[in-house]
Amino acid sequence: MASSDRPYDGRDPRVTYASEISELIRLTEEALQDPTLADAPGTYIDLLATLLSLQGVEGWGEELDGVHHGEYEVPCPACASENFIVLGEDGFFSTMDSMYTEQSAARRVPLQPRSPEALGGLALTLHSRALADGHPGIAHKLTYVFGNAQCAECDVVFSVEEAITTRWD
Repeated sequence: MASSDRPYDGRDPRVTYASEISELIRLTEEALQDPTLADAPGTYIDLLATLLSLQGVEGWGEELDGVHHGEYEVPCPACASENFIVLGEDGFFSTMDSMYTEQSAARRVPLQPRSPEALGGLALTLHSRALADGHPGIAHKLTYVFGNAQCAECDVVFSVEEAITTRWD
């Protein structure tokens, strides 16, 4: 369901399998409430991505895993340089170096999170959901995914979300 590829016969699987998809949405919602997921953020992200795909949210079903993996590789909209958007143990920053360990001399530019109060649409939905489901760490990372980054090459500030979604086109 996450893929934009469609069957050769032209039928829309969301129509053809509407009742099955509805049941899968119900089961996924149920699974997301499982308290054991508090210790399994990767599984939680996978289930949340599945839910988005089943609900027809384009792209994020395939891209949400970057929140768990702690990294997105995105092009700068101004200079097209590949930036690594890092979300995690090493901090929250953009860099040009894929080997961004503490020993790396690569430039690290701090990310600019969006405040939870400024989130809207899907960002607000995901953030609120993560908090309600007991995943404050994921909710915190989402403020960076829906915030801004500064290109580590040319210093242009850009939307991380837009840079991620540009890959879908």
